[in-house]
Amino acid sequence: MLRGAAVAAVLLGHSWPGIFQGAGIVGVIVFFVLSGYLITGVLLSDIERHRKIRYGRFYAHRAFRLLPALISFLGVYAIAELTTDFLGDRSKGIIGYTLLAGLGYLKDLPLPFDVSMAIGPLWTLAVEEQFYLVWPALLLFALRRNVQARLIGWSAALVFSLMTVSVVLMLTLAPHLHSLVYALPTTWGLGLILGSGLRLFRLHLSSWISSPRHRRLAMACSAVVLAGLTFFPKANESPVFFFVGGPLAMVGAGVLVVLAASRTRLMPGWTRAFQVLGTISYAAYLWNYPVILWLNGGSTADLPPLVAVTAILLTLMLAGISWHTVERLGRIARQRFDNHHSFEGPVMEVKAQGRLTGASSASQPSRTGQAPFG
Repeated sequence: MLRGAAVAAVLLGHSWPGIFQGAGIVGVIVFFVLSGYLITGVLLSDIERHRKIRYGRFYAHRAFRLLPALISFLGVYAIAELTTDFLGDRSKGIIGYTLLAGLGYLKDLPLPFDVSMAIGPLWTLAVEEQFYLVWPALLLFALRRNVQARLIGWSAALVFSLMTVSVVLMLTLAPHLHSLVYALPTTWGLGLILGSGLRLFRLHLSSWISSPRHRRLAMACSAVVLAGLTFFPKANESPVFFFVGGPLAMVGAGVLVVLAASRTRLMPGWTRAFQVLGTISYAAYLWNYPVILWLNGGSTADLPPLVAVTAILLTLMLAGISWHTVERLGRIARQRFDNHHSFEGPVMEVKAQGRLTGASSASQPSRTGQAPFG
């Protein structure tokens, strides 16, 4: 359900950016927190079962989950622009650079070349994949030395410090570069670290909101905070949102993630639509922005109601097709990979079994093979 609610916020932010000025980043923050929680759970499960992280399997699963939809999306974009040049990317000579930035997960970094607006939202995927290049080894290191709390604390402090430096430099030297600072991996990486910390210590956190009354109160407060932040003016360029709104959204998302992970009852029927939307959220996130650009003459301004509804419906249709075709092929390939390979690549063993106790002894998250947008 959280995936569905998050991607719904992104769709609103893309369709009516003048009204829901903070919706897009609020949805992305929810994704980041949820991603940190789920992927850390996957890594912990691997350590518990095998006393090591099977790096080859981990990164292969990421590729099987993410690349089929990404490659098909970029392929359609390239064909559309080469044949129609609707966004002017062929005339600008940036289609190749766009494919490089998209497939290389580079969209969050300062690049020495221009890329298409169509892949603007891919900066979030780049942040996640760069995080998961370093996080598994850091997590394993912390678990072997029983310093999980220090890992979370120092990582959060480092990321927050780098964000502060980048924002101060932006304000003093180049205020017009707010879009560059907005997409940097350090600006919202705190959400991934928070989600990871929640997974490491979720047993302790769940005990704080164990009573039904406290759970309802926590859920209501978090939902109100997140809903209110969707209207935050100029969230993508406001230092106030970077330092206040963003952390508030992360805390609100973190509470909802813990509540969702600790629930014991079935989700009520009215959440079914969000659950379905969550299933196709990854492809919906990929397709929504270019669909809007193609329908709105290359503009990112607020859409007329009919165009907005058309863009959302077309996005959902493309996402559904992606889920049942190329993403299904990825799931089949992943299963075949697991059937033929027990592990691949270098590993680091965890020998001190006692150090894992309490850090990850809770039940595994459901559907752990999925990416946060999937």
